[in-house]
Amino acid sequence: MQSAIEKLRKYRDENYRAHDEIIELWTNVLSNRNLSSLGDEKWLILEQIFKSALHCSKQSIARQCLDQLEKQFKRTSRRVSTLNAMYYESIEEYGHAEEIYASLLEDNETDAIVRKRQISLLKEQNQIREAISELNSYLELYQADQEAWSELCDLYLSEHDYTKATFCAEELLLINPHNHLNHERYASIRYSQGDYDKARTYYFSTLKINPSNIRALYGVILTSTNLSIKNPSTASKTQASNDTNQSFIEQIQWAREQIIQKYREAIPDLLPVIETAIQSLTL
Repeated sequence: MQSAIEKLRKYRDENYRAHDEIIELWTNVLSNRNLSSLGDEKWLILEQIFKSALHCSKQSIARQCLDQLEKQFKRTSRRVSTLNAMYYESIEEYGHAEEIYASLLEDNETDAIVRKRQISLLKEQNQIREAISELNSYLELYQADQEAWSELCDLYLSEHDYTKATFCAEELLLINPHNHLNHERYASIRYSQGDYDKARTYYFSTLKINPSNIRALYGVILTSTNLSIKNPSTASKTQASNDTNQSFIEQIQWAREQIIQKYREAIPDLLPVIETAIQSLTL
């Protein structure tokens, strides 16, 4: 039991999302144990199990945890009320969930967690434009919320609004320029817009931060290939233009070799498939 408790504690401290393993620990080890000896940590564990159960669509386990939390705190806790609304979301009783969120916001309209849950509720009901509107309002108050900018970027992409998605991706770069995923996302959006030069630049900046990013390596191949097609080597071209094109070809070859090497080290059985796929992308 102690080993399971320590694992759950570690996952909470590191914000590690091992939902399946957490549910397995609960089912096989903790569900039939008396957790009262843990003091207040019992309630943290029940909340942790509850959230993982929702992620794994284990509503019966979530309900068991929620019942204990509600019994202890008698529904006077905003935190438990939010969990209750999340449970209603999971069983698609959206009206009940919205009533709880609205009531909580009446008491504190700046509650960031509740506002984000409302946005999630709109998204679950496929009310994308309403979710976008609410997210923009939220970001007027919480401009440095990286998670919110990321979600708004994804929503704009789902609506094929690449201009606004680009703006969100740029905000993410400003907030956290050291996250390779922010660079990769910005590069991919620029690629979708046909801005191959800028996309290539940011795929390379992704690789500077994380040389193992396979998506960025593929991005180098795609962008360099498109740029090379736009700028073919011919006798009539200037030497500078031909040198630029040769540089594109060298970058394609470099990225190709990097991808093959990474698969050779990690999943050698896939090498024939990967080599064929890469060949179809290159000149």
